[in-house]
Amino acid sequence: MTEKVEHVLKRWEKKYGYIGLSREELKLFSSVMDKRFTLKVLGRELYERKIDKQGRIWVSHGGLKGLEVGDVLVISKDDEGNYRIEKKS
Repeated sequence: MTEKVEHVLKRWEKKYGYIGLSREELKLFSSVMDKRFTLKVLGRELYERKIDKQGRIWVSHGGLKGLEVGDVLVISKDDEGNYRIEKKS
């Protein structure tokens, strides 16, 4: 079973290259809160990601390329523990 949450891309996230996670979204990452993990963003694998003390994930400006402020993203975790962020179609 895949766990999913929706996230709306904010202006500051696009500007600085982070994804800021709400408390609900952080629950999805509970198993890797203090660990490094691989995140697949729009089909591109980003290695050694970590959630910082402010609840943000560094994705980079390139990782958010092709997205606009206000786009709805689907953050998901599959049965194998792989995390991905895709644009909702």
